Amino acid sequence: MPFFLIVAIILAILTALFALQNSAVITVSFLGWEWNASLALILILTLGVGILIGYLAGLPSSLKKGSQLRQVKRDLGVLEDTEVSLSPPPEEDRESET
Repeated sequence: MPFFLIVAIILAILTALFALQNSAVITVSFLGWEWNASLALILILTLGVGILIGYLAGLPSSLKKGSQLRQVKRDLGVLEDTEVSLSPPPEEDRESET
């Protein structure tokens, strides 16, 4: 079994246990709205919204890094196609320069 599947199953079991132990109905008030739901549902939704906000906050940085990586790969391809000799010039050419 892949590692991530095992972790997902364990998290699903823990989430179910959490929901069963926190089933009390509470009222959430926000900007004049009132919503009645179980404590577990409210907490899980809050966690989901926090994860989404964190992902969206990091998205511009990830997109910028991806763009920079594509540019570097493109530049590397151009450099690989270009033959450049980095060896020093032959002795004859250096003597004629002096």
